[in-house]
Amino acid sequence: MTTNAQVKNKVGKRIWGVTWRVLCGVLAFLCTAVFAFVVVDRVRFHRFYKRAESTFAVPDIHSGYVPQGFDYDSERGVFLAAGYMSNGKPSRVYVMDGKGGEYHASLLGADGSAYVGHTGGIVHNGDYVYVTGDNGLDVFSYRDILDGKPTVAKCGEIRAYLNPAYCYIVDGYLLTGSFYRLGNYETADYERMTTPRGEQNTAIMTAFKLDESAEFGVDPDPCAVISTRGLVQGMCITDSGKIVLSTSYALAASKLYVYDSAKVQIEDGYLFAGETEDGLAFSYPNVKRVFLDGASHVDTVKAPCMSEELVYLNGKIYIMNESACNKYIFGKLTSGRKIYAYPYA
Repeated sequence: MTTNAQVKNKVGKRIWGVTWRVLCGVLAFLCTAVFAFVVVDRVRFHRFYKRAESTFAVPDIHSGYVPQGFDYDSERGVFLAAGYMSNGKPSRVYVMDGKGGEYHASLLGADGSAYVGHTGGIVHNGDYVYVTGDNGLDVFSYRDILDGKPTVAKCGEIRAYLNPAYCYIVDGYLLTGSFYRLGNYETADYERMTTPRGEQNTAIMTAFKLDESAEFGVDPDPCAVISTRGLVQGMCITDSGKIVLSTSYALAASKLYVYDSAKVQIEDGYLFAGETEDGLAFSYPNVKRVFLDGASHVDTVKAPCMSEELVYLNGKIYIMNESACNKYIFGKLTSGRKIYAYPYA
């Protein structure tokens, strides 16, 4: 005769057996999905991985930090990285030696409040570090950052006449550029230009001369405007004068668009005028206008998703990527945890 206890025991075993089989099935599915994701990533970016070198780790990707800006200080041999915190804490600037040593400073506003800007770009110049703000570049003390101070307050601003996404310094000029994407990241009318080839560019960079005697080391008047495509997250210039634009958005493949500076078309005496988002009207009648379009485009390199700013060093393009931070996760399974160096002359 079967007792109630025996019946309950049999039912319990059956339920556990079904549960176990379901758990094993789910685990097998997840393992298969992860394996397939990794394999597809390697196949999808075969050319990139074949040539690129995995270097040092993107900092603090498990903390809520979202990597954005990237710079290199050749005098001190350190990399700088900047990004915002997805948990609402102050944005950060990291100092990295590329060998595992790193520390960071949390950024504050001029009034001592938490600075929570997007910090899409970073570059250093003398005693200053510039990071991208709402209408230009926000200025911080580079000395305070290098000294390891835990917090560093904003000390000024540089107007850029656009909403900047990235910045770069080359040959005594500071460049900063806007990001365009139809629908959610629109640019002002004066940033949209038809190139001499009839192509429609939707974003620009503004260029300023570095000047030690000027406030924050930069002449406030733009001297050039560079017309670019949309989706630009960063840039660098190679030893041979190739201009490389890092473009990306979401899960689409990143693309490095390469332009030959010897082939770019330049127009003198351009009237750079308009009204910024915050209502500032401006007019500069004698600036250079430079077009990056099909006339100078010489190559496109497909790279893993979510490329951000670039550093060019020793014949290689170092690529900062945001895909492995906790906000997105998927890059932890692929290449997003590391900074990759792609050889390019």
